[in-house]
Amino acid sequence: MRTKALISGLAILAGTMAQAEGWTVTDLGSVDERAECMRLAEATIDAYRATYGGDGFTGRSEWTIGGYDLRGEVVDALIICPIEAGLVAPFLIVFNTDSDNDARETVADRLNEIWDQQVAGTYAPPTPGK
Repeated sequence: MRTKALISGLAILAGTMAQAEGWTVTDLGSVDERAECMRLAEATIDAYRATYGGDGFTGRSEWTIGGYDLRGEVVDALIICPIEAGLVAPFLIVFNTDSDNDARETVADRLNEIWDQQVAGTYAPPTPGK
């Protein structure tokens, strides 16, 4: 019975993965507290939308921030703030459902850059028209 459940679970996972075009996973370093990670994550998604647009929405849980529809309805991002060995070890997952993997990589790179600027305290919104 256990083998049957495992095979069923793998079949569901494989079916889901077959629909997915691409994933980018980025290690964002470490942060001392989950609250700070969540603040940085939300600020990163908000800054991305302010800079590059996107009419999607932001989803929140106790330890994740999701930026949905960052490039049309086909690119979403999730910043996860798990605790590992007493530190928060955030990482970024960017997912696209179309075949434009270059666009997904661009979104991931932009989010990673904004995250780094947020952590360093150097993020400045872009000047309009530049």
